[in-house]
Amino acid sequence: MPYPFWRTWWFLLLAMMLLAATIYSAYRLRTRSIEARTRELEAQVTMRTSEVEQRREIAEGLREILVILNSSRSLEESLHYIVDQAARLTDAEDAIIFRQEHETQDKQLDTVKQVDPVSIVATNPGGQIRYTPGAALLAITKEWIADGLSSKQPLIMPSLADYWSDHPEVRPAALAVHQALLGVPLHLGDEIYGGLLMFYTSERSFSADELELGSTFADQAALAVANDRLRAQAEETAVATERNRLARDLHDAVTQTLFSASLIAETLPLIYENNELEGRNLLQELRQLTRGALAEMRTLLLELRPIALEESELPDLLLQLSEAVTGRTGVPINTTIEKPCELPTQVRIALYRIAQESLNNVMKHARASEVNVNLGGCSEGEIVSLSITDNGRGYDTDAISSDRMGLKIIHERAQAIGAELSIHSEPGEGTRVEVFWRAPSDE
Repeated sequence: MPYPFWRTWWFLLLAMMLLAATIYSAYRLRTRSIEARTRELEAQVTMRTSEVEQRREIAEGLREILVILNSSRSLEESLHYIVDQAARLTDAEDAIIFRQEHETQDKQLDTVKQVDPVSIVATNPGGQIRYTPGAALLAITKEWIADGLSSKQPLIMPSLADYWSDHPEVRPAALAVHQALLGVPLHLGDEIYGGLLMFYTSERSFSADELELGSTFADQAALAVANDRLRAQAEETAVATERNRLARDLHDAVTQTLFSASLIAETLPLIYENNELEGRNLLQELRQLTRGALAEMRTLLLELRPIALEESELPDLLLQLSEAVTGRTGVPINTTIEKPCELPTQVRIALYRIAQESLNNVMKHARASEVNVNLGGCSEGEIVSLSITDNGRGYDTDAISSDRMGLKIIHERAQAIGAELSIHSEPGEGTRVEVFWRAPSDE
């Protein structure tokens, strides 16, 4: 009986079908593995990008604090600003800076707004809230002063509910919304000045990064206190010596920008591999950050060495200021110098400060995508003009007090040199700040 060849073809067909099924199964498994890896990489990129944005916001907040500390603001204003930034950048509901009274041995709280023996300035998206918690906060703080503040130990309370259950006699209704507390010591060298307390609305465990960030804000507050004490010193030579010391310390301000640059550099290879266009954008941002760090360092050196600031020409100061802002924020600052001329020292410094405060306002409030700085001067009649124009959201000048948004500083600077100041802004139309200074006549 001849062998049935159809059986051979049948087995061959069956084998091919099994092989095809095996190949398809392996392909599907490989595809799913690739898809899972892709999703994992995308999640890593998203997480790292979020971290970069968060670090960048923190670095910007710390840089703004350094600008405030290096200005002529009072200690009260500086500490108030630091409290606001600490609450905003740590997601705290309320924050307070207190001072330990050494002379009277009275462990009384002293806050940035001296309304009552204990006063809290709270920061949230809705605005600022002030109230007096009284004995409860005093009880917590006195225990910290007695047990851990002198040894520079942080106060960590992941659950305030546990503390209230152990101390029902001091539990207040006003603080019931607070569920966790983080306190960091505020010290000046070996001296314990006080501390920074941050309250949270939910129980939480505090990471090492959060403790480090809280310590950074406490260090900024300590620097504000140190600056205030320097200004109170009578001898000019002692002030100059301390200013030189602070100049070296404040060099660290540049590291905030470089820190952001380093985070971008770490994330860049992964982002570039997944999205070349986004990678190129980050490369450009990295270039702006490094250039901005250089300009920022020069600006800080000028700020901390008044003689160097007085000796610098106004066009150079404006160009450097514009480059620092662009490098830090990415917003293009178009600076035009029409006709440089000789100006008295106090006029140069006042115009520079007006430009500086105006640009700070633009970066913080305007949401502008382009800014123009124009210096024109030495025209007929010895008139010098300075204008700062942005294409941001603008505001209603009738509804905004001249004491807000740095406008008071701008008005005071212009008034000090006898300049004419004009501020024009409308909602949705941007803002234009113009200053005109006329050289006094010899008559």
